[in-house]
Amino acid sequence: MSEKLILEFYDSDTSQEPVACILAHWGGDNPSNAATTLADFFGAISNLSNPRFEDAGLLAARFVSWQGQKDSGEQSYDFIDACLIRTQEAYDYQVVRIYTDGEFCPRVEFVQDQYATNEELEQAAMIMGECRRVIHGQHTYFRLP
Repeated sequence: MSEKLILEFYDSDTSQEPVACILAHWGGDNPSNAATTLADFFGAISNLSNPRFEDAGLLAARFVSWQGQKDSGEQSYDFIDACLIRTQEAYDYQVVRIYTDGEFCPRVEFVQDQYATNEELEQAAMIMGECRRVIHGQHTYFRLP
């Protein structure tokens, strides 16, 4: 499976369409790697004075910026490692849905496909659980379905 990762950002659990859909070229060859990517991202965002985890559009924009800085090593617009894409019914990459319907409570859903194993999904849940414990002191936490 490819290392590419699809991130769909939703305003709420009841949203039919994502606010933004991002293709990241790295960090998604399985659910546990996708969870590590998200934990790193959420950790970086939680250090901001106002992380705004409840704003799906802003969170998506910050992911693109974060991914570009992470991969280029500097603040630069010269990167191609993450981009906005159109929403599709099916992808050939790992899909993660991020629901930002609570003030401090994004819900993260790892979409199981034909490649993901139950062990990888369990590992992803453990990684996100660790992320929640680290960031919880700043009134932010993540829950899995």
